[in-house]
Amino acid sequence: MTDKLISIIIPVYNRALLIGETLNSVLEQSYSNWECLIIDDGSTDDTNQVVNEYILIDKRFQYHYRPQNRKKGANACRNFGFELCKGDYIQWFDSDDLMHKDKLKLKAECLENHNVDFVVCEGIEYRNTIDNVIHHWNEIQSDHILLDHIIGKANFHTNGPMFKKDFLIDIPLFNEDLQRKQEWEFYSRLLTFSISYKPLAVVLYYFRLHQNSINGLDKISTLESRILSNKLVFKLAKNNLSDKDLMIVRKQFVNKYILFFKLAKQGKKINLMILCCFYGILTITLSMFFNSFFKSCRRFFK
Repeated sequence: MTDKLISIIIPVYNRALLIGETLNSVLEQSYSNWECLIIDDGSTDDTNQVVNEYILIDKRFQYHYRPQNRKKGANACRNFGFELCKGDYIQWFDSDDLMHKDKLKLKAECLENHNVDFVVCEGIEYRNTIDNVIHHWNEIQSDHILLDHIIGKANFHTNGPMFKKDFLIDIPLFNEDLQRKQEWEFYSRLLTFSISYKPLAVVLYYFRLHQNSINGLDKISTLESRILSNKLVFKLAKNNLSDKDLMIVRKQFVNKYILFFKLAKQGKKINLMILCCFYGILTITLSMFFNSFFKSCRRFFK
């Protein structure tokens, strides 16, 4: 049985009504050698009071505030927590979700027993009670993991991976300019550094859906972040995938930008409409044309 220290890093913002359940699920872990860093993003409710009650119960909990010179958002909190943590293994987690009691134990054993950089478990998305399952996050295994993660056939939710800290030391972490799809961009980027991971086909986290959950395309304010994350991930694809795989990504991304354009138009966001045209048409569609053109030239001059 491993005795490695696990650092659980939880960004929090106005979660006074929910974070107690999350921290209870940490307290109930069968694996005891952990520290839990809660990083507050500027809460205005009673989050600090709730968290401080848990610190009185168990000194393995820590409460920190995002520095004022860091951008507001969960990403800056996640990165700041990493800078403060002392663990051998890193588990980012969300402030409104729940852990299975053996989540840390099974993941730590997996990292100890396999020569990999990280492990990814399954999870479920639920509403009200964990018996009311909305989605099963089990798309974690693939023979072409970078491609499949980029196009959504594989999905590493925030709570899914646990990392060896040594693997992360020299890698830029969460992009603090992104407010949406930051996990997708981050985990896609990590897969360009290493695909040495172990899928763990066990449900070990419970993702809570509620009225304050961060979701979707219905919010015009999230579109700019989605467009930027698509731009960054498409660049990863261009630099790391074969021409055949890149064509798959291009077709999917063109469809995404068409959808983004329609939503921006509905919201009367001219700047976002222009961004969709630029990235969707110029950087993807035209790159398809020029790629095909240059391949034809190479064949002609051979």
